[in-house]
Amino acid sequence: MKNLILLFLLLSISCKNENSSQKKLEYNYNSQITENADYININYTQNNSKILIAYFTWADNTVVENPSSIDLDAETSASVLSPGNTELIAGWIKEETGGDLFSIKTQNKYSSDYDECLNQARIERDNNERPALTDKVNNINDYDIIFLGFPNWWYTCPMAVFTFIENHNLSGKTIIPFCTHGTGGMAGTIIDLKNLLPNDCKVLDAVGVYRPEVKNSKNKILNWIRKLEY
Repeated sequence: MKNLILLFLLLSISCKNENSSQKKLEYNYNSQITENADYININYTQNNSKILIAYFTWADNTVVENPSSIDLDAETSASVLSPGNTELIAGWIKEETGGDLFSIKTQNKYSSDYDECLNQARIERDNNERPALTDKVNNINDYDIIFLGFPNWWYTCPMAVFTFIENHNLSGKTIIPFCTHGTGGMAGTIIDLKNLLPNDCKVLDAVGVYRPEVKNSKNKILNWIRKLEY
């Protein structure tokens, strides 16, 4: 009789331990599923965000009467021919992200002479002008993330970039700037952008590329994009 009671007690303890282990296993499994679901949802949302790559480049905003006269060994002269510096970077971003390209083009073109172009850009900056554009993105609401590229003209963005911002409702969007520049670096470009963008825009870390190094900067651009996880 005592042996039967002892056996019954042992079986009861074994069942309780088995039930406890099963519940713990189920809890850990369900927790893992929940964690994985959250991870999947985060990445699904991010990977399915629609991306626009809008950029301003001198080459798309001038007319070169005699392309054969351009000195391809001179960096400032070569950048007037397509693809321009920011266009080149925009193309690499498209390759990596699959985003849509949009070139910001002005109705009135700039001189293909470097000094004359910069003089025109300085006048526009001093007058805080908004050059009229040839086109706009009609489906801007479809995009969640906008890579925005431009050269540093007189320590800020070309005024046409500000026209682009004011011509589109960018509220709530993620803006990722990229800039080509001379020895002045990105100067006040990012600060000026942030001051003009809606307050609820999220502006991520920008990348700046020194103009003479643009053509050899593809790896730098790709590494920058991958750190952004877009």
